[in-house]
Amino acid sequence: LVAALVVLVGAATAEAANPVVAAAKRTADARSSVFDMQMNVEAGGQKVAVIATGAMRGQDSAKLTMRTTGPGANTAIDMRMLREAGRLVMYMRSPTFGTALPKGKTWMRVDLDLAAAKLGLDVSELLQTSRTLGPLEHGIVSTTRVGTAAVAGKATTRYKVVIDTKRAAKAVPAFAKQLRTIERAGVRLPRLTENVWIGADGRITRVGLSFPLVQQGVPVRSSMTMTFRAYDVPVSVSAPPRAQVFDFS
Repeated sequence: LVAALVVLVGAATAEAANPVVAAAKRTADARSSVFDMQMNVEAGGQKVAVIATGAMRGQDSAKLTMRTTGPGANTAIDMRMLREAGRLVMYMRSPTFGTALPKGKTWMRVDLDLAAAKLGLDVSELLQTSRTLGPLEHGIVSTTRVGTAAVAGKATTRYKVVIDTKRAAKAVPAFAKQLRTIERAGVRLPRLTENVWIGADGRITRVGLSFPLVQQGVPVRSSMTMTFRAYDVPVSVSAPPRAQVFDFS
């Protein structure tokens, strides 16, 4: 999910005159957002779908309720991400945890900074808009105006953006490092295609990504659509009661 969000935010950068760039920057200035998300993954004839609703406040505070359906994957999970003593942490709750958690514990706490460091990643860097808007600046191959459409009850203009991740990696060493980490997991990312719907307020209303990739030699077809329903609305993200939390870190 983090990798997808990096592409989602970072893909919209090229030149100052690019309308998608302008919309991405205006969107990044929002104090908060409320969104719906849908992901579909198909590999080896198996299909998995993910539907989620969530909200973000600032750059590193978010909550998400997600349901996954598919062969061997039919469950729901609640997630809350926030900073504690300067560290980025994630709280997760799901029926699938079952007896894996101690008695009386319903939430699992993970130190994202620690987990990412083991993979050679910097989560804070991934989530900071000022940095994620930069890595793919040289990766956009084309931006095309497709037409107009109503999205979430709003009039929007749709643009199609094509991104070359290898090209971006050559120009931005920090992004190249992130890409190598993903590739060590057996994932190969070709060019990515992104559709962006921009509202009359100049902000992104919807983003659609399609990214066929290869993981461990197996072709995988993935797609993600994220629809922003509101910006600059009150969003509260807090940690669960301490008595209910098992610290997995």
